[in-house]
Order: sequence, then structure tokens, then C-alpha cells
Amino acid sequence: MSKYVAALDIGTTGTRCIIFDLAGNEHGRDYEEWESFYPTTVMVEQDADLWWKAVKKTIVNAIKNAKIDRDDILSVAITNQRETIVPVDSNGEPLFNAIVWQDRRTTEECNWIKGNIGIDKIYNTTGLTVDPYFSGSKILWFKNHKPEIYSKTYKFLLVHDYILYKLTGKYITDHSNASRTMLFDINSLKWSDSIGSLMGIDLDKMPEALPSGKEIGNIISSNTGFSTKTKVITGGGDQQCAALGVGVVKSGRMKCTTGTGSFILGYLDKPTFDKDKRVLCSCAAIPGKWVQEASIFTSGAVLRWFRDNIGAEERLKAEKELEMGRKIDPYELITKKAETSPVGANGLVLIPHFIGAGAPHWNPYARGVILGLTLGHKTADLYRAVLEGVAMEVKKSLNVFQSLGMNPSEMRITGGGSRSNLWNQIMADVLGIPCGRGELEESTAVGASILASYGAGEFSDLIKAAENMVKINKKWTPNPNNTERYAKLFKISENLYDKLNRTGIYDELAKFSI
Repeated sequence: MSKYVAALDIGTTGTRCIIFDLAGNEHGRDYEEWESFYPTTVMVEQDADLWWKAVKKTIVNAIKNAKIDRDDILSVAITNQRETIVPVDSNGEPLFNAIVWQDRRTTEECNWIKGNIGIDKIYNTTGLTVDPYFSGSKILWFKNHKPEIYSKTYKFLLVHDYILYKLTGKYITDHSNASRTMLFDINSLKWSDSIGSLMGIDLDKMPEALPSGKEIGNIISSNTGFSTKTKVITGGGDQQCAALGVGVVKSGRMKCTTGTGSFILGYLDKPTFDKDKRVLCSCAAIPGKWVQEASIFTSGAVLRWFRDNIGAEERLKAEKELEMGRKIDPYELITKKAETSPVGANGLVLIPHFIGAGAPHWNPYARGVILGLTLGHKTADLYRAVLEGVAMEVKKSLNVFQSLGMNPSEMRITGGGSRSNLWNQIMADVLGIPCGRGELEESTAVGASILASYGAGEFSDLIKAAENMVKINKKWTPNPNNTERYAKLFKISENLYDKLNRTGIYDELAKFSI
């Protein structure tokens, strides 16, 4: 009998189910989207019931597309959009829409946390900065603004936890997801009694936190789409699973996922904290391990902005090709044009802070900058400047990682941005280390499948499971001449941001824009 595992990859806009064999080969998949709701311009919510309906649909269709018997699926693990939280009653029924990680309604709660608990306390315990991004501030919002919901809540569940409950009837999270709540002590691997007490949050309302890759029981009902013979394994947050899914399982390896933004994660044997709080530390999807993490808010989103506002020629050409039966992505045409511009984009420097700066600056008032424009520049130079500008931002965080004792030897790249061979070569040249791309773009699902295989007992060691199932199919090595030239451009980019920030230009512009 053939053996398979399933990965449920539950993102911000939809969910996919992918069926893998134990060698990491894909056999079938399905995808289903859902909508978000925007009660105000700063609020983002989702209906947890829609998650579950979509998940069940993709399970059935993925198994059908794989042309296998569902009894042959040994196990399933979940990977998910992190920080999003939903309150449920004792029957597991949602009491309110889920508040999504993008939601910014909790600014007042965050200011209270900073003033009454302190940034240092939060960072040194949880590895996180104080930001509306994280789940703890959202729970505090329920307590402050929806006390009747808070009092009725039996558990506050992350997306992973809610779907896991639907599959097993158990209220369980995993360490990697728990470490993104601002309530979890990443040193002791337990919910933090001190932070819970200081926030006034009842930690009994949080699910039990277990390591990733742990078997917790079988599917409770065939109505889920799975057989009741299938085991359920604790999964992990999307970025931690993406790291596992491209083999970031030992010192020196890092990964960068580029979609709307970019997430850079590096492997750690022990939690490592930055005294300047430029980068974060979270639990890995590998039990007893951690990741250093940096976030760039807008990377692929900047390229999309250029496509939509500058790239009329490329979009029109792609439409004409489609009319003739040839499908071509406008991004492919954009990066092909960028390739005609030389290293350094003929003297253009782009800083991609289109909605503020994440790591290592954490400046919500920062904005995008293009420096060096002349009448002689072409759209090819602008396009290349975007690709180079994002790589420069990645290098800024990489430098922080190095200052904290990391010695990066390789960057594993994932996400939509990794489709561009040019962008991957630029990344290798700017960073000065080799870059490798996995066979499957959905490295988050690969990571979940590794956890599912390990948790079902098919591998005695999670690291060996990853080495067996991860396939890196292409590598880019740095061109020494390009790396030397980019080092000079990097100093210009660093100095440009620092000078603008120190002079208060960003703050002045923010006031002017109100």
C-alpha cells in the first residue's frame, strides 16, 4: 500500500490542501479562497466558518485529484496565517469574527502595554516587539471593547488551532504559533503567567501548547473529508513551516519568502535576542529550536505597484499574447526588461518602504524613495531598481543577524518572487552568499508535510525527514564583481535612509499627508 500525507496550508486569502508521498512528491492539490471583511479602514476580519467550509472542500478535491483512497493518507498537519485569532465557546463555535493579523485596531492596547508592561519585558520574554500585529493585543481588545464576548470565550484560537479542533475535537496549538501571540515565553516554552497577569488575560482561555510534529489523535469524523484512520499532527506557523520546507534545519541556513512582503528566517539552536530589538525571535517548527526573524512589509507589493502604474506596455503585451493562446505573466516581461539594465540600475537607488519600514528600522512613517532619476533613465532601470532595492533591505536584516552571531552560508528562497531567475541572481550578488530555490513554490505546505510524516512515525528524526523530502532544484552563486559593486550601492542605500530619518523628513511628510 502506498503511503501519503496531507498538508493543509491556510493562508490569508484562502486555503490549499496538497497530498504528498513520503519522498516529498506532490500527487494532488486543491485551492479555495474566502473573503475578508473591513468594518473600518483599520479593521480586517474573517469568518472562521468559511475557513472550515473551504478546508473541507479542498480536502475532498485534493484526494480526488490525487486519485488515491483516503484510507491511504497516514496523517495531516496544518500550516497557517499567523497571529489571526478567533474566540470560541465551549462547543468550539465562534463568538465573533476572527481578527486578522493585518488588523490595526489595537493601537491603544499596544500603547497601554508599552506604558504598563514595557517593551523590554515583552521582548525578553516573547521575542516580539509590541505591535497590533500580534495576537495578545487583539485579545486585550476583546477584553476592553467586547467584555461580553471575552467573558463567554472558552478558548482564543489561532487558525491552526481552530481547524485542528474541527478535525480532532481538541483545543491545541503548537509552539511556533503560540510564540507569535505576545503571551508565550519562548525561553520556558510555556504561556507566560507574568505577562498574562500584567495584561489581565486569563491564560486558561488559551489552548494547550505542544511542540510541532506531535501526534494528538485521529480524525474524529469522516465528514471532514479524511478517513478516521488518518492521524492529526501538530503543525506550525506559515513562515516557520516555509523554513522547514526548504531545509533550514541547521546553522548557517536561512530562508527568504517574498510575496507581498518578505520574511527572512535563520535557524537557531537557542533563543537569541537583539538588544536594539531590530529583529524578532520565535519558536521554530522544529521542536526545541528557534528562528531569528525579520519582516519587510512591502517587497513584491512594490513590484506589483510598478506593474499596475508603470507597466502598461507589459500588461498590454501579456493581454495580446493571451488572446493568441499564449499565456505569459506581465512580471516575466517586467523582469526580462529589467535584465537589460546594468548592475546598479544606471545609478538608481530605491528604498521599498511603501507602507512603512519593518525590520530592522520599525518605522511606520518611512516611505518609498527613488534617488538618482535623470532624463536618461528608462523603465528597465526602474524595474531593476525595485529588484535591487528589495535585496538591499534583505541585506540590512542579514547584517543584523550576523551581528548577533549568525554565520549565514546559504539563503533558501521561496514565494512568488523566487520565480524570477534575475531576482534570485541579484539576491545572491547583493547578499554575497549562494541562493537556492525549492522544487515546489509552496514551501509552507512542504514543511507541513514533513511534520505530518515525522509525527506519524515514518521518520525517527525530523531533520532527516526534511533532508529526505526537501528538493532544492536550482542554485545561484554570487558574481564577485557584482557583489563588490553592490556593496558600494548598499552603503548609499543605508546612508540615504539614515539621513532622511535623522533629519525628521519622514515625520514632517507624515504630518503634511494628514
